[in-house]
Amino acid sequence: MVKVDSLDYPTIRSWETKIFAMPNIPRAEKGFPESLMYILMSIKDNTPISSTVEIPGSQSERNLEQLYINLRPSGIVNKPSTGWEISQIAQKWLETEDSLYLAAILNANIKFFSEIIHLIKNGYQQTREIQEIANNNYNLNWKTKSEIRTRINWLRDLNLIWFENFSRNHYLTDQGEKFLSTVGYLKPEEIKTYKDATLEEIDVPMSSWAWKMSILDDETKSSRKTGLGYIPGSMQNTHNTIVGYLRMMSTPTEFSTITEYSLVTYGVAESSTRAFITTLMNLGFIQRETKTHYKTSELGGKFPTDNFEMDFACCMNSQFSFFFEILFELKEEHLTAKELAVTAKVSHGFPSENRTEINKRLHILKNAKLIQEAGVSKYSLTHRGELFIEKLQPHYQVNDEGIDKQGLEESDINGTEVEDLLEEIRHSSVDSSNPSRFEEAVKEAFSLLGFKADLLGGAGKTDVLIEAPTTPKFSYTVAVDAKSAYNGRVTEDQINFDTLAEHKTKHKANYSVVVGREFQGKRLTNRAIKNEVVLINVEELELLIKMHTEVPLKSDSYQKLFAQKGFVNPQVIEEDRNNIRREGQLLQAIMKCLFEESNDPHTEGIMQPKEIYILLKSQNLFTPIPTLGEIKQMLEFLSSPLIGCVGSVKEGYYALGSLTDAAHKFSFYLKACID
Repeated sequence: MVKVDSLDYPTIRSWETKIFAMPNIPRAEKGFPESLMYILMSIKDNTPISSTVEIPGSQSERNLEQLYINLRPSGIVNKPSTGWEISQIAQKWLETEDSLYLAAILNANIKFFSEIIHLIKNGYQQTREIQEIANNNYNLNWKTKSEIRTRINWLRDLNLIWFENFSRNHYLTDQGEKFLSTVGYLKPEEIKTYKDATLEEIDVPMSSWAWKMSILDDETKSSRKTGLGYIPGSMQNTHNTIVGYLRMMSTPTEFSTITEYSLVTYGVAESSTRAFITTLMNLGFIQRETKTHYKTSELGGKFPTDNFEMDFACCMNSQFSFFFEILFELKEEHLTAKELAVTAKVSHGFPSENRTEINKRLHILKNAKLIQEAGVSKYSLTHRGELFIEKLQPHYQVNDEGIDKQGLEESDINGTEVEDLLEEIRHSSVDSSNPSRFEEAVKEAFSLLGFKADLLGGAGKTDVLIEAPTTPKFSYTVAVDAKSAYNGRVTEDQINFDTLAEHKTKHKANYSVVVGREFQGKRLTNRAIKNEVVLINVEELELLIKMHTEVPLKSDSYQKLFAQKGFVNPQVIEEDRNNIRREGQLLQAIMKCLFEESNDPHTEGIMQPKEIYILLKSQNLFTPIPTLGEIKQMLEFLSSPLIGCVGSVKEGYYALGSLTDAAHKFSFYLKACID
């Protein structure tokens, strides 16, 4: 081992730019440094990124790319266009194996590292009290002790602190004393506080054309994209990056010139330049002059303006969804990027909880001084943001564009309540400090699916017991265990299959289910199959709720889900859903057919089932064509005294009203059921 001079330690980043979490990698028999050595050597050996690295003492099944992604924020690995590589500082550690230098790397990039050493030196021994100081004095807002414990394990593995068994306390080693005196620590009073720079504004500084662009019609709202696309450089400097390109393309410019500029200025490849050109075209900032030439458009030529950042935000909002909608969300409460990503997924048609897309939007809104950081990881409106949404409110309707409501508005369930529940399920699934919150959300989810659901919990009991709402002869029960996890990943270690079996026996349940944000590991899946346990992740539970609000099924259909083993497959109920859809289409088609024949002078509006069959067959509305039996059954239903939408005489059937009249009658019965 070669000692690195402390003068060569990495420059410590400002507290504001340090990351919150320690690298999420497995811990080897000899500690985290050994794990890191194995991972970095895999890069040197060009091991395929899909491979699983074998770390002594760990049963982790994560592949190398997942581990590289977890290491990147701490500056240990990079990913340029050529692929993953070891950073210069990490390479130096590999060459020297100096544990103090590795500690310096971590301390330079990660919050609350040397600060823990200082606290231990001053007699703070309990993780609970260290966590309280982290939250109260350093504004870290950690809900669990996991980050404290991980740091303590790293410090022990680096021989900076040691653990005394009989007292259960930690103490500094001589090496820890030396390290602390070398790198120092941040005092709570040295953390910067920020003042809203827009407090004196009485109006929002923006161009008149940008304000007009902010007012979107329904068609524009619904056509906006979710993905912002690729922009080179840092998002904090997006405006200057784009202006540089727009100035270069003020006259028709050959693509090869643009590619060369991108390579020299930002080090990006031709494929990335093409992606950026697409982004600029989507924004309307450039236009194609010939097959290979591009030119700044009239809109792009307006930049830079006196109110560049604000005008730019308006342009982004006009083309990309969930932009100014973020401002309305922050009007209600301070939110994190993670929470906003949930809202984007549940209420704004995003295909997934994409925090990268949310962070891009947040950077642009921060640059426009519409939002600001409020505590750890949370955002709030600035004074300018409040002025702007007050001005925008009359022209804006939040949560109305691009939302995949899956029939929420047409169902008997309030769409807003369903969206609220879906958001609560996602948020509570990672609130591991309050597990009862997720249990309550899971209970509400199964209640919405039509089950009788009881929240039990406590020693020896399942979290939620659900029962099919039918006669005991045909009913069934399901023992549901709700597993929340801070990082969202439920692993094999968190599920005790013996306990699940005991719950199933105690409650005389027919089936056993575990609900969690996301399940990881092949062993977990295999054990679930072996123990006849169904795993339902939040994504699938959300899908089931949306499917139910569109096409409500009976409990016997859902029994097919619970009879599975391992990961749930919602497709097993698709046939039942299609049958109900078909019945609804047949009801509509028969009512429409009878109503349209009402004024026919020859039939006098009276039709036999066979005549309806011939008409429906000629219209090619169904595959396969409804049988005479199906048509007769639907006619008997519609002509029953309770429904009374169709009349019946010896000669056949006739309409007693229009489709609208039938809809009003069904709506009346619906309200009667709800009330």
